Formats: sequence, structure tokens, C-alpha cells
Amino acid sequence: MSRKILFLFIFSCFSLFCKAQVTVDLSIDTLLIRVGEQTKLHLQVSMDAGASYDFPQFTDTIVAGVECLEESKPVITELNDGKRLLVSKDYLVTSFDSGHYYLPPLEVLVDQKAYQSRQSLSLKVFSVDVNLSKPNEFFGPKDVMNAPFAWEDWSLVFWLSIFLIPILCVCFYLIIRYRDNKPIIRHIKVAPKLPPHQKAMNEITAIKSEKKWAPEDSKEYYTKLTDTLRNYIKERYGFNAMEMTSAEIIERLTLEPDEQAMDELRELFQTSDLVKFAKYNALVNENDRNLVNAVDFINKTKVEVDPAELNKKQELTIEEKRSRTVKLSLLGGIIILSLLSIFILIYIVVELYELCF
Repeated sequence: MSRKILFLFIFSCFSLFCKAQVTVDLSIDTLLIRVGEQTKLHLQVSMDAGASYDFPQFTDTIVAGVECLEESKPVITELNDGKRLLVSKDYLVTSFDSGHYYLPPLEVLVDQKAYQSRQSLSLKVFSVDVNLSKPNEFFGPKDVMNAPFAWEDWSLVFWLSIFLIPILCVCFYLIIRYRDNKPIIRHIKVAPKLPPHQKAMNEITAIKSEKKWAPEDSKEYYTKLTDTLRNYIKERYGFNAMEMTSAEIIERLTLEPDEQAMDELRELFQTSDLVKFAKYNALVNENDRNLVNAVDFINKTKVEVDPAELNKKQELTIEEKRSRTVKLSLLGGIIILSLLSIFILIYIVVELYELCF
């Protein structure tokens, strides 16, 4: 019985000892550096899970001559199924004076109890050899230099600024047109189209006023006169008289009620065919008669059009141009161009700030 109690006592003491076991290790990447070079100290502590810990912190120096530049955050690794923890932390150190520096053991607090690393280190810092026989190879400190101008840094800002100008102009123009309730394109009055008979009469007047037609000019005279009549017939009756013979035109017009007008037209075309194809020289009075026949035919077959109705058909009003759909489209275009302009402007300002400051 006494042996069993002794065994339990020894086992309990051993368990407490194992549970409270804490080890601290210190290592360094390299023990030799040049002046100004950097190396890392690695501090690790092994302890039971759930214990609190506190690593040393250095504001500037670890020991005289060795400076701490940066501390990493602790990295925790679980061991033995989470029963033990391995916590490590790195310190970036350097020295600006040559010499041999002793780094004492570092201390870590675990559950408010101090534990020192099992290692102490030494750091050797040596200077760069200088050849004093060649002083021209060494230069003193230089002033701060301005960065050289690089077009590739400014090109995007430049082209976006150029692109922004027409966008702003178009946006401003659309806003003015929308505000004034005017169409995008200014209202242009379209001249009314002349009726076929007025157009033909104007051409006949021009033929008559050109000159006194001589018999030797009969071919040119009848060519112009019949072309005028063919264009009139094409617009008046709706068939292509320009591509038809005189006989085909007369045949298409046989339903015209005015027989006298058809006889006069038939006589005019017959004379024209003789002049153009049989080298017939018409007399002056014959030319005048055929001109009168052409005028009579036009006057007897013309269709009068109300001028007010013609102007109404040929001219678009502002109300027709500015439909609700057009207004919505105009407003949408203004919004899109405005947002695009704002985005480009913000981007340009940000880029200029980064380039200048």
C-alpha cells in the first residue's frame, strides 16, 4: 500500500513538471554581416496550450550597436494534438558600426513567469574594404534627384483630357437644346416640291427663251422638248416614259379623254422622230406649233395641287421632331455623357495627384 502511494506521488510530481515545462530557443540567419546589412533573429517558445505569453519588444536597439528595425507577429503552431504550442517571432536587425557584438539570451514571459532562451549569440559586423589609393572611385552623398519626365506616365492623362473636351461640348450642347425644348438638329424648312406641270412649264419657258431655233438646230430643240414631255408624263402618269418609244407612250395614253390633246401630242412625237432619226429639218412655224401643242397637252392633263396642303406635307414641325421617345433619348444621352465626363475628370485628377505628389 505504501509503495502504491509513493508511486502516485512520484507520478503526480512528474506530471506537474511536464505540464509546466517551457523551452525558449534563439537563432539567427547569419552571424556575419557587412555594415548596413540586415539579418533576422528567430525566437521560439514551446509551452502548454492555454498558457499566456509575452515576447520582448524593442523600440530601437537590442544591445548597443545592434538595432531592431522590425518585429513580426507571433506565429502559433499546434503540437501533440493541440496540447502543446510552438510560438515563434522574428526580429529584423542591423548594425551600422563594425565590430563584434554579444547578443544575450532573450527573455519570454509565460504565465507571467520569465524564461530565458537557452542560446546566446554573437554577431560579427565588418566594414567594406576601401582602396585609399583610388579616391576617384568614391563619391560623397548626392542631393535628392527629381524623377525624369516620362511620356508614358503622362500620355493617358493627356489623351483623356483631349477626349474630355468634345464630350463636354456635346453634353453642353444637348443640355441647351433640351432646356430650350429644341430639336438636336436645327429646324430646316424644306422647299415644297413643284408639281409635274409647273416643272415642265418652267423647262418649256427656258427652251423658248434660249434662242431663236433655226431649222438646222431642230434635233437639239426637239430632244429638249420631248425630254421635258417624257419627264412630265413619267411623274404625271407613273410609268417610265423616258425608256419608251413615242408609239409606246401614245399607246399607254389612249385612255386619255381629250382626243385633241392626244392628236397634238402624236403630231409632236412624229415630228420629233423625223427630225432625230430621218434628218428632217422642221420649219420655224412648225417648231412654234409643236411648242404650243406641248403647252396645251400639259395644261389639259395637269392635276392641280393645293399649295397649302403641299407645304404642310413638305415641312416637318418641331412637335413632330420632338416626340416623347426623342426627348427620353436626349435626356438619356445627357446623363450618360455627364457620368462619363465625371468619371474621366476624377480619373485625371487622381492620376495628376499621384504623378505630382
